[in-house]
Amino acid sequence: MNLLNNIRIKNFRGFDDLQIEGFNKINLFIGRNNSGKSSVLEAIFLLIGMSNPLLPNTLNRLRGLNIKNADEFKYLFHKLKFNNNPEFECSFSDTSIRKLKLNPIYKKTTGSEGHNTKKTTDDFSIDASTALSKVTGLELEFSLKHRHNSKKPYKSSMTFNPPEIIQELNKTYKEESHAVYITGNSNETNALYRYSEIVKRKRGEIILEALRKIDSKIESIQALPDGIFFSYKDIEELIPIHIAGDGVRKYINIVTTIAEKENSIVLIDEIENGLHYSAHKSLWESIITISKEFNIQLFITSHSIETLKCLKELLEESKYKNYQDKLSVFKISHTKKSGIKTYKYSYKGFRDAIETETEIR
Repeated sequence: MNLLNNIRIKNFRGFDDLQIEGFNKINLFIGRNNSGKSSVLEAIFLLIGMSNPLLPNTLNRLRGLNIKNADEFKYLFHKLKFNNNPEFECSFSDTSIRKLKLNPIYKKTTGSEGHNTKKTTDDFSIDASTALSKVTGLELEFSLKHRHNSKKPYKSSMTFNPPEIIQELNKTYKEESHAVYITGNSNETNALYRYSEIVKRKRGEIILEALRKIDSKIESIQALPDGIFFSYKDIEELIPIHIAGDGVRKYINIVTTIAEKENSIVLIDEIENGLHYSAHKSLWESIITISKEFNIQLFITSHSIETLKCLKELLEESKYKNYQDKLSVFKISHTKKSGIKTYKYSYKGFRDAIETETEIR
């Protein structure tokens, strides 16, 4: 699997220009609330799925924004201004480079006549003959360059035509990479499908072993047509996942997501949400074990010092010490002079900060 090495983000949400380098197999983003941790995951998600014109709308919906018109795409643009075109660039371990730019699509209207134009605001101006202009959609301008090959540019778009959203896909582009995004509020809706796919590959025991780390009474997992059920010791009937508790549902959502797709990127936002402190260390253990088994690169956000302490404790154990070199920790901070910056910790720096109770969240 080709690992993501770095990323540059311009004019996206709260970022004017942010560059992060030195990604590892396991990447942890820490910082205060509203520091931009989730926006970094979203930027990675957009780049990996850069040919999907519906993805920007999906990200807003994950934030609870039910977009009713294209003007609300402004929430993706820095300072909510459509002339701040979001741009993303990243490189991988095979030296391939991805680039993506979001361009608003304008409808220029004079009187009752009008037409759509896919022009960026850099070369668009309003004059006396243009009485009205409004954003009707987004164009995704993207490219992929491999070593020894020239850059290949592509475009796709989505436009609002109420009550429909019309997407135009680039049929010449075939995506090579895959990423899955687990938000802090994600539920287990798709866990049945994911677990069924894992069972088909005869890997279901990995999920059962992971769940037993937080509830030793679980004897087996059953994927039935109406959902996932657990067999518990001393209970004659199977228990549906909805009765098992929020922690178990969150846990199975994460571990099945990681295990479903091999050789992919998994993004986990606010990993501690919905889990009791006692389950944090077991979750880290399962995540690390399963990501190795399925060759996954992880990007995770957290603002809980308790969660970070659990990770540090796990990586101090002899069985997991070799993962210390596979972890990179990035603190995202707002600075008065330079805006938003990231500070990278090696495992040693991360461990020392926790042991000395240095503020790293």
